[in-house]
Amino acid sequence: MNITLINPPFEVQDSVGSSRSLSLVLNVIPPLGLGYLAAALETSGFCVQIIDFTLKHNRKTLLRQIASQNPAVIGITASTPIFASACDLTKVLRNLCPKALLVLGGAHVTAMPEPAMKSGYFDIGVIAEGEETFLALVKNLEEKGGGGLETIPGIIIKKDDRWILTPKREYAKNLDTLPFPSRHLLPPLSCYQPTPASYRRLPLGIIITSRGCPHQCTFCDRAVFGNVYRARSSQNVLAEVKEVVNKYGAREIRFFDDCFTLDKRRVYDICAGLRKSNIKIPWTCLTTVTSVDKDLLKEMAAAGCWQVLFGLESGDERMLARLCKGPCLEDNVNAVRWAKQAGLSVRADFIVGTPGETKESLQKTLAFTLNNRLDYAHFNKFVPYPGTELYKNLTGEGYRFDFNKPCSITDHESFAYIPPTLEKEYYENFLNYAHQKFYLRPGYMLKRLLSIRGWDEFIGQLKGFLSIVLLRRSRRKGGILKNEINQ
Repeated sequence: MNITLINPPFEVQDSVGSSRSLSLVLNVIPPLGLGYLAAALETSGFCVQIIDFTLKHNRKTLLRQIASQNPAVIGITASTPIFASACDLTKVLRNLCPKALLVLGGAHVTAMPEPAMKSGYFDIGVIAEGEETFLALVKNLEEKGGGGLETIPGIIIKKDDRWILTPKREYAKNLDTLPFPSRHLLPPLSCYQPTPASYRRLPLGIIITSRGCPHQCTFCDRAVFGNVYRARSSQNVLAEVKEVVNKYGAREIRFFDDCFTLDKRRVYDICAGLRKSNIKIPWTCLTTVTSVDKDLLKEMAAAGCWQVLFGLESGDERMLARLCKGPCLEDNVNAVRWAKQAGLSVRADFIVGTPGETKESLQKTLAFTLNNRLDYAHFNKFVPYPGTELYKNLTGEGYRFDFNKPCSITDHESFAYIPPTLEKEYYENFLNYAHQKFYLRPGYMLKRLLSIRGWDEFIGQLKGFLSIVLLRRSRRKGGILKNEINQ
């Protein structure tokens, strides 16, 4: 029984709209979710291929590759920003493989199962974590021909002309039992292009060492992995690091957890293992300011970490409270200072345009980026993605959002939501202005130039510089926006 797993295309115009220069810094990384699904299927003896349409391959060639396997099942993953693209691709697949069962998985169908399936493009939806559920589905099709699907937990199926959800499946408790992603089915790491701010050396290997986030941020959807934190053992993580480096040629590692340092003891063990091993490789991670301290950051730096990414979100205390971030501004300032004292580079994500945002709060956010020692600052446009608390609140107030068209946080021209407390023109201009104000400071550019450690990083930094320089300038004449920003 042949199975094809697909990562749909994410067109440049869908990603960045008319802010075309931002295509230089898009984060194109391997779809590890499909890698985990493929590993579960291969372990059970199924024949699997992964097709990644996000790369710049000839699409006709990829479609021929799909048809050549004559798959019985085609699994397509889709987050909300690429759901429209997944639907468009599925129209083609219906004609190309008319007998194949089309299965939708990922964040979008998990967050809004019935609306996603009512689109009419897919036969079955897989909800939340997919390894056990998708494997159970495929085994059912092979052994029972699709009979009794309602007994499989974690799917949405059509019965008597209506869509029904089967009972929820429990989350995997012991992540060490999951096989490593089937990276041999993915294109080589060298085919991918992560965002330039995230690496020093290419190719970059991505590793996920935990699932589930206990935090309650109102702008974040936690439906796929849930709120219960589950972590792999340090030994299991170190074994995957060795595989990614020795077998797949990674020259740097990025730990892609929502919060890599939530279990500090485990991070100390991972750092000790990295220091003892013969693999001396730079690495980075995503984490939160409340899960780090001075000593941990120093230990991470000694073990090869050169950068941490914090979700700081806002420079306004009031907005942090509304986003349920937990930490206050003082926590953010302290974490940045400790990381810099440890010798680490600091990336920071900010989300702008959430409900309650004002000119004043945006000014405070930009001032925070300029007054603290951040190496990279990303000002991400707010999109009310389904599954988030803010989406529920806004739809409860009567707002309606169309996710059958692209909705990317990096598109500075198209807005799904603009808070009534903020002028539309100001908001539109702020996104570009804030990036240019932060990155085009002479002293900052000199510091970036002097920090470059190799050719890969140089090329990446050049792309980043061009992406900011070529952003559309503020439409406001006479520097009005500039004068309104609190310097």
